[in-house]
Amino acid sequence: MKKIFAIVTSFLLPVLAFAQNTPPVFTTSPDATTILGRVQTIANYVIPFLVTLGVIYFIYGVITYVISKGEEAKKEGRDRMIYGIIGLFVIVSLWGIVGILGNTFQVSQQGGALNPSQIPSVYVQ
Repeated sequence: MKKIFAIVTSFLLPVLAFAQNTPPVFTTSPDATTILGRVQTIANYVIPFLVTLGVIYFIYGVITYVISKGEEAKKEGRDRMIYGIIGLFVIVSLWGIVGILGNTFQVSQQGGALNPSQIPSVYVQ
């Protein structure tokens, strides 16, 4: 029991030592620049993955349509192709909207050059 206590204590002592540090105080709240930059960064990672899934679903619909012999199976394949194209259109449209907003407000992925006076709702001191 003493060995277990000694082992647990030796692992927990650094935690107690780090507990004395105060966390950093964030003096600035997120503004439109950081929010739009984060949305654009997330979109640039997620959108290509969703486009890939949409293309795979479309190809699955094409294969189902070509291979199937019954009318019901052909209709399901045709529906998958249509839904795949609609999904790709929506995904690419959202990507374009985020890109347009980023270019309009001059926001890049690493942080933008957005001046708070450009946004009416931001309080400038």
